[in-house]
Amino acid sequence: MRKKTTENFCEYAIRWREQAARVKPPMKEFEMIDVFLQGQEPGYFHYLLSIVVKTFATVIKIGEMVENGIKSGKIVTQAALKATTHVIKNGSGNLGGQKMKEDVANVMSDTQIGPRGPIY
Repeated sequence: MRKKTTENFCEYAIRWREQAARVKPPMKEFEMIDVFLQGQEPGYFHYLLSIVVKTFATVIKIGEMVENGIKSGKIVTQAALKATTHVIKNGSGNLGGQKMKEDVANVMSDTQIGPRGPIY
């Protein structure tokens, strides 16, 4: 089950939990968390996996925090890193392509990605 583009992480997690509750025999809480985490996008998976959780509600709370971090730019996603790498390798295709490569390279060298997101 995938997250719809129209729903936030909390809505998706609740919808997923409702579907998981229908499984027979019922999954234990830790099994549900494990299966849910395995199905997450790399950006979420990385941050959710690094915490030890005891309840599904905690997973939802941390997932919301990750989602807000991605939206605010505090967390850099794998897709953003790949796009930046692509721009660096191929240029932008315009006359300012070299300047853009230099700007992106400077930003990338000034930013460290830590376990809790970018460190400036």
